[in-house]
Order: sequence, then C-alpha cells, then structure tokens
Amino acid sequence: MTNEMGGISIDDLNAWWQVREDINKVTEEAVKRVQDDQKKAQQVGQDIKQDKATNNKFAKFLTFLLKDIKDDTLIKQVYSTFFKTRHEETDLTYIRKNMNTIVAVGIFMPFYQAEIKELELEETYQDIRNFDGTVYLTKYIEYIKQLLPKHHDNIMIEKEEFTRLLTLISEYYQLIEKLSPEKTIEFQTTLKKELSINK
Repeated sequence: MTNEMGGISIDDLNAWWQVREDINKVTEEAVKRVQDDQKKAQQVGQDIKQDKATNNKFAKFLTFLLKDIKDDTLIKQVYSTFFKTRHEETDLTYIRKNMNTIVAVGIFMPFYQAEIKELELEETYQDIRNFDGTVYLTKYIEYIKQLLPKHHDNIMIEKEEFTRLLTLISEYYQLIEKLSPEKTIEFQTTLKKELSINK
C-alpha cells in the first residue's frame, strides 16, 4: 500500500480512484432513479386528482338524474339493476358496495346530452355515442350494445333486471308507448335477442 517512504503507490491511487468512480456511478444512478420515482409519483397524484374531479362530475349528474326522474318505479329499477347482484349457484341476492357509474350514467346519457356536455363527461362516451339531439329506439339499442362491453366492470348485471330497466327507460323517455304486460314480455324478449342476453 505505502511505499518505503510512507507514501501511497500509483497502484493504490488507481484502485482508490476506481472505487471513487464506481461510487459516483451508483450515486448518479440513485439520483436518476429517485427523480424518475418523483415524476411517477407526481403523475399518479395528478391522475388521482383527475379521477376525483371526474367522479365528482358523475356524482353531480347522478344527483341531478335522481331529482329529474319523476317515476319511482324507474328509480327503484336503477337501484335493483346496479346495486343488487344474484349469485347464480346459490340464488342469493347480494347488495353491491358500489356500482358501475360509467354504465349507469351512460344508459341515461342520450337523454341528457346537454347536461353531460355541461359537466364535461361527453369524452367518456365520445367514441360510442351516435346521437345528435333526438334519440330513437334503434339508435339507443345500438348504443347500449357498445356501452356494455366497453365499460364493463366484470361484475355481472342481472339480465332480467337490466332488460326491465331498459324497458322502463324506453317507456319513460317515450322511445316506445306504454306497454301492456303481454307486450312488455315480448319487448323484453326482443331486447334480450338484440343485446345477445341469454336467460
């Protein structure tokens, strides 16, 4: 290590310098990694803020919707469709803690296009919406056929409840006339075929 005079040899100095370079590399890599982690954390923070803002917009729309709908049967059916789920094997009904908000709002979006635009939620449905004001039954069903697979949350919606909801919506928003019990069954059977829903 030291020469006879008590000094450091060139080899020792080179070895020390190599260790120092390695430490600098590790330190530079660590600083870069920390900076990258900070950028990712900032992005996640921004995403959370955006999600919160979007969720608040959906909540505002749902609040408006529940005040605007004057049919208790329709409101109860929204609840039954999105907050209840039935286990197929045991036939037990469970209450869900939350609902698929994007689908729930999306089902009503065609009838409240101005409100959706005002709340800046139209981007969520932009690539599947095909309405310019007036809503007709055939366009509405085509839209629902696209909405469900695009925004599905992997929790099964009870098929009977869903077709009942679509029937009530179709009547409430005058896409069809008020149906008799026999015509209701016929309409729901047609809906299931159109949406490829098996019993």
